[in-house]
Parts: sequence; C-alpha cells; structure tokens
Amino acid sequence: MKKIVFLFLMTAMLLVPVSSAFAAKIGEQVTSPEAGWQRFDDNHPLIKYCGNWSPYTNGVNLYKGSANHTGTVNDCASFAFKGTKVRIIADTFNNKTKTAQISIDGVKETFNENLTTQGSTLVYEKTGLPDGIHNVRIQLVNNDGYLTLDAIDLESSGSLVDNNQIFSLKSLSTNTNNAALSWNSMEGATGYEIKRSTKAGGPYNTIATVSELAYTDTTSSSGNTYYYIVKAVGINCITNEVSATPQVPEIPRPTGERAILVVTLNTGLEKEFDLSMAEVNAFIAWYEGKAAGTGSASYAIDKHDNNKGPFKSRKDYVIFDKILTYEVNEYSTASK
Repeated sequence: MKKIVFLFLMTAMLLVPVSSAFAAKIGEQVTSPEAGWQRFDDNHPLIKYCGNWSPYTNGVNLYKGSANHTGTVNDCASFAFKGTKVRIIADTFNNKTKTAQISIDGVKETFNENLTTQGSTLVYEKTGLPDGIHNVRIQLVNNDGYLTLDAIDLESSGSLVDNNQIFSLKSLSTNTNNAALSWNSMEGATGYEIKRSTKAGGPYNTIATVSELAYTDTTSSSGNTYYYIVKAVGINCITNEVSATPQVPEIPRPTGERAILVVTLNTGLEKEFDLSMAEVNAFIAWYEGKAAGTGSASYAIDKHDNNKGPFKSRKDYVIFDKILTYEVNEYSTASK
C-alpha cells in the first residue's frame, strides 16, 4: 500500500510543469526569464518614462548591465502589453522604495524594492489577466527611496504594444489674437499646468491650471511669439514645447460700388460713414419716405470697421428732423 501511494505522489509531481513547480517568488533574483516567460529590457522604446529618470550601471547583476531609476516623487514609467501576465524586475537594495505603486488598467497595488538582493530581482507579478491589451504604470508615490526598473517579463506569447502615452502638445490655429493649445490625456494626471515663456526653452511661468485637454491663452498679444509646455499634475510628465504667434485676422477691404455718406445735422455737426451703395440707397429711401410722411423717426447706420471696443456691432441712429442736409460721394473699389 505504501509503495502504491509513493508511486502515485511521484507521478503527480512529474505531471506538474517545471515552470510552476519551481517558479520564482517575490524577492528572489531572476537573472534570466524563466520557462514560459520572455524579458524586455528597461530601455525598450515602448516603455515611456515621465520625470527625472536616469540610467545607471553601477548596480549588481543588472539585466544587460544597466537599469533606470528616479528619486523624484510622482515620477512614473508606463507601458502596455498584450497577454495575461506580467512581472516587474528591479534592482533592489536598502536605499529603494518600500511603497512603489503599480496601476494595471486603473487598478492600483504596491510593491517593495527595499530588499537585500541586488539586480534582476522579481518585485511584482500579476497573473490571470484577461487575454488582451493592458496599460501599466509604475510610480514613486512616497519620498522613501529610489524607484528602479531593470526589466519587464511577459509570457512567451505576449508582447509590448504602443500605449500612445507620449504626452504631446499641439498649437492650433493662431489666426486670432489668442494662442489655442491642445494635448492628449495622461492616466493618473489630476490636472494640467499651462506654462509660457517668451524664449525657446524657458524659463516658463505657469499661466493656468485646468482639467480639460485644451486651453486658449487670452493674455497673449498679437504679433508676439510665445513658447508653451504643459505639465501633467501628479505624475511629473511634461509635453514637448510648441510656439505660437497670435495674429489679428486681417479685415477684408470692402469691394464694389461704395460711397462716403456725410450727414450734416442742424447743430452743424457732420457725421461721415463709409457705406456700400446699397446701404446709401436704403438711407435715401428712408429719408424720402419720411419726408413724404411714412417711416420711422430714426434710422440706424452701421459703423462697420469703426466698431471700436468689445462690441458685437455699433450703429449710429440719426433723427429725421435733426438732419439739415446729406452728401453722397461715390467711389469704386476693385476686387483682389
């Protein structure tokens, strides 16, 4: 009976996959990917770093001889992958953070890099995810040490994909007296600081903080060139710099048959209007109609480009019985 039980246990052990039976545990050094896994170096172009990350080579057993680290709170690294499981490989030591935050598709957890092993250490593992694309962000959330990234392990059939988390700023049309800006959203950002300078490369002054993904700088001046960046509050991401030179749109010159209408009031005051002949003829029709006893007592004349100030329009109302005389001086303008 004992022999049968022993044989049964041995058979069961043989049926267990080697990768499962001897899988690395959190805190253990994994200098190369285990069976069923593949490794991506921390310098892979599809891993995006936000903030003050820097590479270093003076660690022990670092994968491919280098890793990235940061000591600035809110700095983060992000990537996206297709698959069902992921491992974070880090350079652990007693000067590393104990409270690194990882977000997978918005679900947050923490992991510890303050361990005795050094280089190529498994600090986080997530398995059993739905087979698909997942967005990952790791972040230093407390000032308790460095956050490092040495490599990322994915299942053998998995892959890194472009997560479009490049924080990009665009300058929209500046054919107005204001500079219009837009940018893409960043996961984890609590707001966006708009920074402006009159010199390329700064220094920049914060001119606004918004929650939207667009901003119009109404304090810019026509003809001046401004340089803008946007900072994602909470994750230390900064966009590229863009420049904008706001310009007041040129008001098209009127064309066709026109006239200078000069209205002299009985007080001796003269009012002059640059009008189309259609507008002049409408004024004459009103005046003659009122002289014949019909029509309103006043007439509104549009002041057009004499509209100074923050008004939608300005009109001059002339009173029939205050008009002494009027003069029409016709001219023609050629179309461009």
